[in-house]
Amino acid sequence: MKNNLNRFFRRANLTIGSFTVALLAIAVSASVTQAEQWSDILPADAEVVKLAGGFKFTEGPAWHPDGFLLFSDIPNERVIKYDAAGKLSDFFTPSGRCNGLMCDARGFVYACQGGKGHVLKLNADGTLNRVIAKSYKGKQFNQPNDLALDQAGGLYFTDPHYGSEQKLPQPMMAVYYVNAKGDVSRVIDHLKRPNGITVSPDGKSLYVAEPNLGQIYRFEILSPGKLSSGKLIYQGNEELDGKGGPDGMAHDIHGNLYATYKGIVVLNPEGKLLGRIKTPEHPANCTFGSADNKTLYITARTGLYKIDLKIPGMALQKKGPVLARANLPFQKKTLQVQTVAVKETKTNTVNLQGIQLQVPESWKSEQPNNRLRLAQYLVPAAEGVKAKTEYVVFPPFGGSVDDNLGRWIRQFDTNTKGIKVKTIKGKSKQGVYYLLDISGTYKKPDGPPFLRKTIDAPDHHMLAVILSVPGKGNFFLKMVGPEKTVTAEMESFRNSFGAKAESEKEYQLKN
Repeated sequence: MKNNLNRFFRRANLTIGSFTVALLAIAVSASVTQAEQWSDILPADAEVVKLAGGFKFTEGPAWHPDGFLLFSDIPNERVIKYDAAGKLSDFFTPSGRCNGLMCDARGFVYACQGGKGHVLKLNADGTLNRVIAKSYKGKQFNQPNDLALDQAGGLYFTDPHYGSEQKLPQPMMAVYYVNAKGDVSRVIDHLKRPNGITVSPDGKSLYVAEPNLGQIYRFEILSPGKLSSGKLIYQGNEELDGKGGPDGMAHDIHGNLYATYKGIVVLNPEGKLLGRIKTPEHPANCTFGSADNKTLYITARTGLYKIDLKIPGMALQKKGPVLARANLPFQKKTLQVQTVAVKETKTNTVNLQGIQLQVPESWKSEQPNNRLRLAQYLVPAAEGVKAKTEYVVFPPFGGSVDDNLGRWIRQFDTNTKGIKVKTIKGKSKQGVYYLLDISGTYKKPDGPPFLRKTIDAPDHHMLAVILSVPGKGNFFLKMVGPEKTVTAEMESFRNSFGAKAESEKEYQLKN
């Protein structure tokens, strides 16, 4: 097969964490059977770039909404975090041979723990939230391998077996569905060894890989956990795609399917071949990510790779199975509202697109440093404190209350022992409010927002409020800075939007 693009090799030494890797750019060639749409997917100068190496067997890439990539190194019992700066660190270890991973829009991570036969839900900091599924009809699963969230808050996962021949816990290798409440059902039982799995962007189709036969099947989703009998939509070409595969798969926003055979095979939603992307190592899985979601990340044996495309990947699903309510490990069950002595403070009345605030005269008004802010103020530092404290007002935008509270919580390092978190619901004259009071090590933004770089700022405190104004929407107020300054200004912060202590009750995040 002739290459349509020249092959380039660029090598430069790069040290990432404990790994020293070579940055290797490998030219990409498309199949001779390219469809007309192929030019809308693959840039003319597209290259597969090596990001890191030295692993034993990489799998399960998943993009996290906080701006980093997760992937598994199965034999080394690691789920690894690759951040925006190119730094590698352990996210969840020992992982129990975790394989497939997936994130929801709230930052929870779902993992197939093949070594223990479990499907897990992890918090955004890599701590275990709960076991989603561990058995079916009283028997352990074989080796949960890959998973996909749907639009109903449920989760499909495959359960094959790899390794020495033995009597399996389950009578077959199958596909299972966990609904939003945690009920497990077997939904596909006629494939020989189902592996990769993904739900289409419109939520109407489930795609399942049958690597033993080089096939991909599409099932119509009739309702959550209810499928059609399925249809074979692609049979791999043994010469071009190899004898095995596909393994993992991913979708772009148009429903095109990216499947890992010998390289990446790209199909339209009906299974028509659009083109092929060559990779330096045999790929195991792939996913979309980055700020514009147009980067395809590829796990391939010992390495992690990427290629930038023209079309973004599908958005993360809103949420996965919730099950019974469980507190985050750093939340307290009892409400502890911190109070300070009341002091007389002169204020100015400020009207901002539907809300009215009482802002202390001592807070210095500043020009908002980006268009997303309605207003921002510099709060006077407490005695002996040099770092700045800022009070910011944001206009209404998307996301539920829990989504936004969770996003604020993830701006702190929740792994530290000194983390303190309180969530409160109250009522003011302007409307219902939800208050987050969190202190610990703040992941302070460092540089332009699009870089997603942070530096650790210990002994910091954040007060953040979602103020729901009838007919106007949810406004967002946030004060963050050193513990001493924010604590001293706590009463002024609460007075700024009219908080009423007598109305307040503990608010538990639903998941």
